Amino acid sequence: MISNYFTHGKFSAPTAELVERLLSPDPPPFALLRRHRPGDGGRPPVEVLIGEMGSVGTVGEIPQSPPAPGGGPYALALLPYHRLAERGLECHQDGTPLRVLRITEHHSLPTAELAAALPPTTLTLDDAGFETDDGQYAALVRDVVSTEVAREGLSVLIRRDYTARLRSHRPALALELFRRLLTAEAGAHWTFAVHTGGRRGRTLVGATPQGHVRIERGRVVMNPMCGTYRYPPGGAELAGLLSFLQDPKESEELATTVDAELALLCRVTGQGVLVDGPRLRPMAHLLHSECRISGPAALSARQTLARTMFASTAVGRPFAEACRVVRRREPTGRGYYGGAIALLGHDAQGWEELDSAAVIRTFDIDGDGLLRLSVGATLGPGSSPEAETAETRAKAAALLSTLRPDAPRPAGPGRTPPDRDTAAALALDDRVAKELDLRRRQLSTFWSGFARPPARRRAADAVLLVDSGEEETEVLAHMVRALGRTVEVRRYDEVEAAALPSPRGRIVLAPGPGRPGAPDTALRALARTLLAGAAAGGPAVSGIGTGFQVLARELGLAGAPVARPSQVVRRTVDVHGLRVTAAFSDACAVEPADHCDKAAGRLGIRLWHSADRRELVAFTGPRAAGYQFRPESVITTNGADLLRLLLA
Repeated sequence: MISNYFTHGKFSAPTAELVERLLSPDPPPFALLRRHRPGDGGRPPVEVLIGEMGSVGTVGEIPQSPPAPGGGPYALALLPYHRLAERGLECHQDGTPLRVLRITEHHSLPTAELAAALPPTTLTLDDAGFETDDGQYAALVRDVVSTEVAREGLSVLIRRDYTARLRSHRPALALELFRRLLTAEAGAHWTFAVHTGGRRGRTLVGATPQGHVRIERGRVVMNPMCGTYRYPPGGAELAGLLSFLQDPKESEELATTVDAELALLCRVTGQGVLVDGPRLRPMAHLLHSECRISGPAALSARQTLARTMFASTAVGRPFAEACRVVRRREPTGRGYYGGAIALLGHDAQGWEELDSAAVIRTFDIDGDGLLRLSVGATLGPGSSPEAETAETRAKAAALLSTLRPDAPRPAGPGRTPPDRDTAAALALDDRVAKELDLRRRQLSTFWSGFARPPARRRAADAVLLVDSGEEETEVLAHMVRALGRTVEVRRYDEVEAAALPSPRGRIVLAPGPGRPGAPDTALRALARTLLAGAAAGGPAVSGIGTGFQVLARELGLAGAPVARPSQVVRRTVDVHGLRVTAAFSDACAVEPADHCDKAAGRLGIRLWHSADRRELVAFTGPRAAGYQFRPESVITTNGADLLRLLLA
């Protein structure tokens, strides 16, 4: 019957042959990918990959292959979420394998031709629905926000699962879902279907909006995405889109995500990191804001992939603490959700290429036909349980629309058609362009590449950067190196007196998780030792974020901690006689201590306060200095200049 479908000459022989092989009852392992890539003109083809499926233990064990004439991919890897354990991070160990398709065939077909060649197939579902209803998920959001978020000052994504059982399940249903997704979610970054082979193989079918990490033409590229405009029932509206772009919460959430992704990027790249954006990605039922960050490639594709697991969009920030909350709050492992799908290969010149996408907005179907779709909302201090619950439904909407027996179809009574085209048109409006340009001008001139202070390299100006337990220490190290300093990074519990720089150097206590209350006693003891050494003629010591708070306490400048209402706030303050727009991203600040000015006078320290004088924001002195704000953040507009002043 399958063969009869192709006897009328409607499709080319290669397309007909490929589709017939994929539709067989016992198909080989395969993958279908439609990837939006630079230069595809908005009409990317569908790549058909066929090969041998296997499993490996770690990312470093993904098989390699020498370049083929003309280049091309040699492996497709499915990285489960629990591979975060390779980075020493907490997660449920659910046994999901790291699967690798070793590619023996690579075909490229026009999307329209392949979609037309796939015969319509009926989908019938049983027992379909979310495992937690809206009320239960809203209650979970409320509890997480009032406990972990309030206590830790973090943002964290907590998932909920939609499940169903596909009646008369067979591998061909993956092709039907893929065909429907090509229409239902045309705005996806990657649309894909991966089948592990055989009658009862596992299948992933998704339309993910977010690229993860790429290596292209010698640069590493990532696409941090955050911020969601849900289209109202009447469709996307200009007023709603403008309100979304003007919402400080949305812009600060995107900045938080960019900062977190920069921490990953700076692990795998050299100097010359750039941030471009924000830009908009219209989808079928919602719109996201995103940025493009890039830098010169410094590692192999496998090393790059291993050191960038995984997108903070699906986890939260600070990343390690968010991982712990996910493990506590989600009762089961995530499987591939929140992991990555990665394509490894070579370009025509033989250079390594890597392209990957976050595994979100993805159906995971086991060999018995049990379908699971995981979606989540990022919870922060400003989260509304009702709004976050609605966001999970909006994220699931495009994929769930493909499960209707007659999907996709035109709108009927009470149903709104996909609104991506309308949103894409609104994104070109002059008023939208103006708001995006305003947000671009609010970004750090260092990361945008518009203004970088010249590096003044002096061998004696070594900096010891003390890692206080936050992933973004690498971002700060990158900026310090750009200023011409030699940098060594050590954890605060591994700093030894013999490793301290010369008296002309500088020790910097980097930001930490920023919890309210007393920081780690070992960090406080180290700060006390370093301040005593600086007073005795040793290297000067500076602190940023948590480091600032610790130094201020040890110097007798800090009073009680002040909880912050949100995780990242852009504020304007006066420092060094400059009007500064800076990112404040710790969970708490510090009040000035009683008689703070007198203590500062005895130490020869100058203080800067917030406009209402209720918070300390900076201090400088001959042997100690610090900033409460984050000069390395993407929303501190002149952060490199401020960092140079701190290290002077």
